[in-house]
Amino acid sequence: MNYRKLFTLSVLSILLITSLPIFAQNASDPEKEQQKSQFVGLYKYLAAKVPYPSKALFSNLQGTTTFLFQVENGQIQNVETALNLEGLSENVKNLISAYTGLSKTINGKYCIDVVFQMENKQNTLVQEKPIIPADYIKLSGLNIMAGGSPKNQNVPDNSTYKIEEVDTPPNFPGGYKALQAYFSENIKYSEEALKNKVEGKVYFSFKIDYDGDVRDVKIVRGLGFGLDEIVKKVIKDCPKWNAAMKNGQTVSTKFSYFAECRLPNP
Repeated sequence: MNYRKLFTLSVLSILLITSLPIFAQNASDPEKEQQKSQFVGLYKYLAAKVPYPSKALFSNLQGTTTFLFQVENGQIQNVETALNLEGLSENVKNLISAYTGLSKTINGKYCIDVVFQMENKQNTLVQEKPIIPADYIKLSGLNIMAGGSPKNQNVPDNSTYKIEEVDTPPNFPGGYKALQAYFSENIKYSEEALKNKVEGKVYFSFKIDYDGDVRDVKIVRGLGFGLDEIVKKVIKDCPKWNAAMKNGQTVSTKFSYFAECRLPNP
């Protein structure tokens, strides 16, 4: 038996088996590349909207933030911060959530790095790389450069605006349907309201802070019978909203809305 020939064939077989997955992983995926090309609008939008935060400038804060998100029917959902820099990531997260210019044909999971870098600074604050799930498509990174002195940058906007005064209004994660579903799941009828068969809408106003928290809930027109207090508590306890945007910053807004109360089916 020719052992040298047999050994050579075995080595070749091992090389072929171990090389195939590598070639498969490194192969270009036309579908993914086509999907990536449809994010040009998002890059232009973020480049125009994302400022270098003033607080970060004063603190000499720089580094990379990484975001994961999903696209369904052209709508960006479930934006998560995979790698976070306090003071740098919140504005970007809200901006990504608010973007509406994507095609309805690019459903999928995506990942994007946003690098904040200051002039004449070589070391970044965050150097480790986050672990990104294999089913997420990695998009090209976006660089935000800080130019000039911190004293020349705009200070954070602590004003409270009306809806019509902001560039992007606040929105509940998942949109109108998700908000109505939240009300439906959490508004429980009081015994007094059930006894008197009360139905209708409870109108209220509240403030959505620059960080997405709900504050200053007030009943504008209620139904009584204990429903107003229940609705008020549900609003106070609701998840964070995507805050409104103005001049590239998250800002606080006054908001008015209603909750519809319907008697449970008998």
